[in-house]
Amino acid sequence: MIASTKNKNNIVIKGWVFAGLLAVWAVFIIVCMFRINIIEGVDLERFAEKNNFRLDTVPAERGNLYASNGALMATTVTKHNIYVDLSVIKDDLFDKEIHGLADSLSNMFSKPSSYFYKKFSTERKKKNRYMMLVKDLDYEGYQRLKKFPIFNKGQNRGGFIHETESKRELIVEDIGVRTIGYDDRRGKVGLEGAYSDLLSGIEGRRWEQFMGRGKWKPMKSWEQEPQAGSSVYTTIDADLQMVAYDALYKQLSEFEAQHGSVVVMEVKTGKIRAIVNLARKKDGTYIDDYNYAVGEAAEPGSTFKAVSLLATMDDGFIDKNTTVETGNGSYKFYGRTINDTHGYGTLTVDGVIKKSSNIGTAKIINKYYGENPKAFFKKLDAWHMTSPLGIDILGEGAPIMHRPGDKVWSNITLPVMGYGYGLRVTPIQMVTFYNAIANNGKMLKPLFMDKITKKGEPDKNFEPVVLVEKLTSLENIKQMQEMLRGAVEQGTGRIISNSNYDIAGKTGTARVDYWKKDGKGMQYRASFAGYFPAENPKYSCIVVVHKPNTAKGFYGGSVTAPVFKKIADWVYSKTPIPLPNNLVKKNTLKEFKKEDIINVNQSKNIIPNVTGHVGSEAVQVLENLGLDVQYTGVGRVIKQSIPVGTKFKKGETIYLTLEG
Repeated sequence: MIASTKNKNNIVIKGWVFAGLLAVWAVFIIVCMFRINIIEGVDLERFAEKNNFRLDTVPAERGNLYASNGALMATTVTKHNIYVDLSVIKDDLFDKEIHGLADSLSNMFSKPSSYFYKKFSTERKKKNRYMMLVKDLDYEGYQRLKKFPIFNKGQNRGGFIHETESKRELIVEDIGVRTIGYDDRRGKVGLEGAYSDLLSGIEGRRWEQFMGRGKWKPMKSWEQEPQAGSSVYTTIDADLQMVAYDALYKQLSEFEAQHGSVVVMEVKTGKIRAIVNLARKKDGTYIDDYNYAVGEAAEPGSTFKAVSLLATMDDGFIDKNTTVETGNGSYKFYGRTINDTHGYGTLTVDGVIKKSSNIGTAKIINKYYGENPKAFFKKLDAWHMTSPLGIDILGEGAPIMHRPGDKVWSNITLPVMGYGYGLRVTPIQMVTFYNAIANNGKMLKPLFMDKITKKGEPDKNFEPVVLVEKLTSLENIKQMQEMLRGAVEQGTGRIISNSNYDIAGKTGTARVDYWKKDGKGMQYRASFAGYFPAENPKYSCIVVVHKPNTAKGFYGGSVTAPVFKKIADWVYSKTPIPLPNNLVKKNTLKEFKKEDIINVNQSKNIIPNVTGHVGSEAVQVLENLGLDVQYTGVGRVIKQSIPVGTKFKKGETIYLTLEG
């Protein structure tokens, strides 16, 4: 009985001891859980460091940037950096194979073996554990390098340390580095900066455990898996971008201008199909270092006359047949003299546009808005001329408009604004306005993005954004379209008038550096804004050239309009051009001979049929006729941009397509 009681007591005691141990263990677990729960942010990182763990971030794969047709513009590539830990290489291995390694490196990097032998020997004496050998290797180079003597022993025995680095590469760097842009330590610029959130993706996070000798082992599970960025398809037409770049570069070089820009906009959608910016370097070459088309607000000059006169038409004050007296080319407003290039006498509004009359425009604006300038600004506000357009690309310049009540406002301010002085707007604002005229009054926001894809699958398409449904009545728009067409056919833009298709637009020439009162060293900003073809517009375009060499020319008609024409010619050349019926049989390939076009057309400005002939022969013949010949492809001519039998002007551009 006593023994039984003792056994029972022992069992009870053991039970209590066991329960106590369980309680202690539970308290320990609760304390640990509590510690983990209260450790946050930096405290958690310190805790991990003490226990040989770290939370590492893994960059997400950045999406690609494409042109509208799928041509790659920017992509991320993996570069391989190689370092060497010379302290782990045993003496016998180093002595035996260093010469073989030096020879292999010499063959790969075109440096003498002695250079590598000396470098490795010197750094080995210093016990360098992290000697940089080469950076930015491609994958093929990395695979080749790791098989070299010593390196083929790996990191622990051969000291071969391999690190990777992601780098963004531009495929078309020379023709639009600033437009494509970047998003890095320099900031956010261009398309890369504008769509960085889409391209970047979401970085991953996972724990790693320290394994010694500088090595960390990733844990299997992710705290957050990286999510690849989306691919962005821009509205840029890669071919048109190259044509615009080439045309602007050549013109800037010829006129030794300080900088220039081109914007090409699709009329019906507002999509920006080309945007080029170039600035002159000290050596006379040009680089894309700033987005002048978007960021530079400047006095537009006479291209603004279309804005001023359309506003007056919309208020019902004038139409294209309204007359204004411009006198002998000089007129004094409120103590300031305004001049025209010539004395034009009485002009219609149509004539004011064609002749680009400053006096005519100033008198009209002063007559109808001089007593009520707020009515004029009401139009400009409604047409988005007084505020940024809110485009996607960062760094859009803000327009500057002086209003009544400003310190600099005076009676002369409004008349001068009428013809594009005393205010500042960006080229992209001006082309947006001209695009609206081409689009029968509907103003569209400049669009830079076509679509987004994720993992190759469509994610979102971008549609045109309407800023103003209707600038004015269709009747007023049609009248302005007729006047702008006349400005090219019979006015200041007639240098680019041609018989193949019609262009509508307006030249602009604005003086800069006003402080040079003596007139010496005057500088100008030349521009041309318009659209083509005039009948059924496909593209609008603006060309701006800042500070051309005045000895070579400075008017918009001679400096910027030819760039516009080259772009328009290229677009025209991409449209199938049938031969006139009366020439189809006459110009068959079998009957055509090189001597025929030389003999028949040398004295006549008539386009010959070069289709079917070797490109080199066709180019020679056409250049001898005084044409500027541009071509793509190799082989024989399969298409020419100007139809056979058409009259041409010396210096006019003809585009040839060659094949096989």
